[in-house]
Amino acid sequence: MVTMSEIKSEKYSELFKRSVNIITRESLEKEASFDVVLDNPEIVSYTTINYELNEYGGRELRSERRIGFIIPKEFHNRLVRDVILKHRKDNKYAENIGPDRHDPHGAYSLVELHDWADKKWVGWVDPKGHSPIKFAEPRSANDPENEVLHDWIATVGKIQSDAVRVTNVGNDRAYSVSQIHGLEIVFFPELENVSYKQRIYSSGTHFIDLENNNLSPAYGGGSHTEGIYQGAIALNQRGVALYELRKNPGPEAILEQKCLRIKLEAGQSLVQVEIAIGDSEHLERINTKTNRKIRFGYAKLWVGIKKKNSDKINWFVKNANIPPQGVISGAPKLNESHIEDGDELIIEGRDDATYIMGWRLAYKNPKEFKSL
Repeated sequence: MVTMSEIKSEKYSELFKRSVNIITRESLEKEASFDVVLDNPEIVSYTTINYELNEYGGRELRSERRIGFIIPKEFHNRLVRDVILKHRKDNKYAENIGPDRHDPHGAYSLVELHDWADKKWVGWVDPKGHSPIKFAEPRSANDPENEVLHDWIATVGKIQSDAVRVTNVGNDRAYSVSQIHGLEIVFFPELENVSYKQRIYSSGTHFIDLENNNLSPAYGGGSHTEGIYQGAIALNQRGVALYELRKNPGPEAILEQKCLRIKLEAGQSLVQVEIAIGDSEHLERINTKTNRKIRFGYAKLWVGIKKKNSDKINWFVKNANIPPQGVISGAPKLNESHIEDGDELIIEGRDDATYIMGWRLAYKNPKEFKSL
């Protein structure tokens, strides 16, 4: 069992010179707006922690109520990359929804991080200017939506956080009710002792570069190109694209109909995977729904590791919503991160066509992990 102390930041002692700023479970519980505060997440990977509300169907969250999540102190010096909210609306609250799927009593979630250095709460900002408030779709208990609030560093800045809060900002006390199933936080690895391997397929795509203070990713395709991902790798493609796609994924990679397989570097520990991706379709004619030559997709992303002598895939990105353009990141569990010869990374698109514009893998020497 991996303990928190085994992945402590090098700046741990420096951080606690300023510990007066740190939010605790007790401090949040004193605020009347919080229904519950969680402070014992699962350390899923070197860069990911996960909170589960272990109630069947998720935890009910009514309008103007909050749930708090305390981040372990060993992660306070890490920069937050993404937050994944797992939520839905139960059918018993789905009243008066019309044929256009409009919900007059929508349940909406506002996700905020507490920046311990600046002593303030900051909300997510969508890189494309869309509303940061997340709508809870009517779904069954076994199918909550995984809302990826991505690229915090690009729009909000370098956030070092000690807590997260989720607030229901719906306007109806009776029916604006969401079911919160959990929350996942993805951090950047430290700059030191991390090596990267990347491949770009769609020209104009690049990843965040913390070392050179380049805090915004760029995409060779997406909504700004009306669904043209020139040179990208297509997964789960159902028709013929109206532009040129790439058929050869490069050395040590195999392209199949629904997935991309990448050979991993033996003897290293895989600590983060980043995929620049989109799921929109470019059309010949104007789409009456978008007034542009684009159809927005509904694809889901799955990413995992397949060991050489096993048919099983250890998924660590599961059913993530794919945006028109964005970077989805994740990492394997600590006890599954050590790479042996013949291990492969599996990138799979489901439900709709998926376009990979590039990928980047981060490795660390396993000797740095006391448990490995």
